[in-house]
Amino acid sequence: MLAALDQGGTSFDALYVNVNGESGYFDRSLNAYGREGEACLRCGSAIRRIAWMNRSSYFCPTCQPVPRATRSKA
Repeated sequence: MLAALDQGGTSFDALYVNVNGESGYFDRSLNAYGREGEACLRCGSAIRRIAWMNRSSYFCPTCQPVPRATRSKA
């Protein structure tokens, strides 16, 4: 988090800028975002994208597996 703040954050929208009207440049450090189908920099697996309500989440299925749902025993 501190590294992102040091680089001005991650801004993909013109509404989110600093007092000088500049967006952050931490997006250059992102390892998965916007890289659907490309190789993970760590393991080489293809980056996947999940879309939900006009938003997207990018992840490596090997390095960041989707957690299994747990059921409580009531």
